[in-house]
Amino acid sequence: PVSLWMPAAGGRHTVLLRSDGRAVACGHNQHGQCDLPEAEAKVRYIQVAAGMSHTVLLRSDGRAVACGSNTYGQCSLPAADAQVSYAQVAAGGHHTVLLQTDGRVVACGC
Repeated sequence: PVSLWMPAAGGRHTVLLRSDGRAVACGHNQHGQCDLPEAEAKVRYIQVAAGMSHTVLLRSDGRAVACGSNTYGQCSLPAADAQVSYAQVAAGGHHTVLLQTDGRVVACGC
């Protein structure tokens, strides 16, 4: 059976990771924050963060994806540099913070 773990609570939505590497969301979806993109074959979601009306997911390949409101640029995630990937994600009300494997921090939104 599939189990759920790593819950993230946003303004009015909740996101959880599944043991099979997928993610599920429920709650208020006015801005598409619950419309999670499907992970590609052989890629798993390994971390999740939720802001007021956006969701951020970290993939097993070191890329991050976001969905929901992008009013403040919180879903405009920059691609990591060629030799680094993302190691951790966090979300605030209207911003996203990403920690890269080289120790640098990237932030978007306000």
